Amino acid sequence: MSSYAVFFDKDNATYRLPVNPEQIEISSIQAIEKYEILKLGQIAVPTHMELKEYSFECEFPHNQLHYVETSGGFREPDYYINLFQRWRDEKAPVRFIASNGVGDDINTLVLIKELTITEKAGEEGDKYINFQLVEYREYGKKFVVVTPTPIGTVASTQKIMPVPKVNPKSNGTHIVQSGDTLWAIAKKYYGDGSQYTKIFNANKDKIKNPNLIYAGQKLVILA
Repeated sequence: MSSYAVFFDKDNATYRLPVNPEQIEISSIQAIEKYEILKLGQIAVPTHMELKEYSFECEFPHNQLHYVETSGGFREPDYYINLFQRWRDEKAPVRFIASNGVGDDINTLVLIKELTITEKAGEEGDKYINFQLVEYREYGKKFVVVTPTPIGTVASTQKIMPVPKVNPKSNGTHIVQSGDTLWAIAKKYYGDGSQYTKIFNANKDKIKNPNLIYAGQKLVILA
């Protein structure tokens, strides 16, 4: 067996792919907003790193061939297909691990974005699955509240709801004036136009596109 191995881990069970993919492509994109600045022209402002995506194709043989990596626990293709489709239908993250035995391993939670299943002429029964995986980031924190009662205690789980702090220069809000831009508003309250994402993220209920704001809108300005 090769030291190179690719696994999925779900519900305390680990599933090794029977044949190693020839390659794994990792896509990592920097999100950039573009703005037109008077007398300067177009500028590009980096905002955040988008979620990584992983793509590869893997063979799932119908018979236990000599190059199969799971000789001790061989499964037919339909077993894996049903497994992957169930995970995707559950809309739950699964851990993706690719170990090459040399450098840093891939070890991350992912969602199965797309599965493309191919059966080739002359290889009836064998299946090829093309995986499109997207990085999953856990969000939301919880804490436990223990409430005493006459007969014992009851534990309940609640989400922490942080209290937002307002910007001292704004009294917490800003009324959009004709000619305002998020860049200019951020410059006014934060001293740095590139902080416009703070305003956008705090007002997503009002702003769908950071390039489009309208006179009269009441924006929340956080510290």
